[in-house]
Amino acid sequence: MSYLVSVDGGGTKTQFTISDLSGNILGNITTGSSNYKSVGIDTAYENINLGLEGMYKDLNINKKDVIRAVFGISGYDSQDDYEIILNIIKKTGLKEEQIYLYNDAVLAFYAQADEPGIVIISGTGSIVLGINSYGGIFRSGGWGYNFSDLGSGYEIGRKALRETLLYCDGCRKYSILFDYILRYYEESSFNNLPYKITSISNNYEIANIATLVILAADLKDYLAMEILEESAKDLSIASINVLDKISKSAEDKLSIVLSGGVFSSNLYRKLVIENIKNMSNCAKIRFLLQENAPVYGGLKLAKKLL
Repeated sequence: MSYLVSVDGGGTKTQFTISDLSGNILGNITTGSSNYKSVGIDTAYENINLGLEGMYKDLNINKKDVIRAVFGISGYDSQDDYEIILNIIKKTGLKEEQIYLYNDAVLAFYAQADEPGIVIISGTGSIVLGINSYGGIFRSGGWGYNFSDLGSGYEIGRKALRETLLYCDGCRKYSILFDYILRYYEESSFNNLPYKITSISNNYEIANIATLVILAADLKDYLAMEILEESAKDLSIASINVLDKISKSAEDKLSIVLSGGVFSSNLYRKLVIENIKNMSNCAKIRFLLQENAPVYGGLKLAKKLL
């Protein structure tokens, strides 16, 4: 019997699923992060190998019977990344002819839609990735928190913390957002808050502040609205750039998948959708909120590759 394997490797966890050639799912397993830029090469290998070997053992199958293994791995951004990640995967015993390696955003797209279209991911980080009718892949963003990832949870949180520091220094007028951040850090006075903010070293903690911005924006707070509107505009511009690369005419039918935790906000989702509709020349755009786990997009892609 032959099998298809899909692996969705993120910054916090890696999800595995296996199916027969008809797409019937036979098993699932989850391990830790496989982004070598976050956890290192050795840990990335251990987590990938643990998941694969766990599935093989649970189902009593031989890895030689896996004819397509699709990997969507976060941190795959360049040819150098490709070589590093491919070598990690090959250490598990899979042969190069079995392995199909993509950025994890590709799996998110195929889990929800078919080409042509784009996926806009706004979670801790952000990326826009498009796939044309011929399978060609184009991207914008996703180059890292310090240089890119516009419209992401991290970027929204960073802006909020910056404005809070400026308020503490007497350089900004009051916003309810500042009180939310004060309570989040369990401080009773703004005098000590700068010390808490400037000691943050965890990108995920910064991204979590985006939830406070969304709460304040839902109450029509001026600053929170400004931050969300600016972030949504940046993400929309990146999306239009990718749309223009995959669309040949205004009559093309395109799918846009909205993925990531920030899009759980109705307000933010609406801002991005309205911006894209106003900026785009495409008349036939279908917006889809990510509902299916990206790992299942890998199985769908594996079947296409048969």
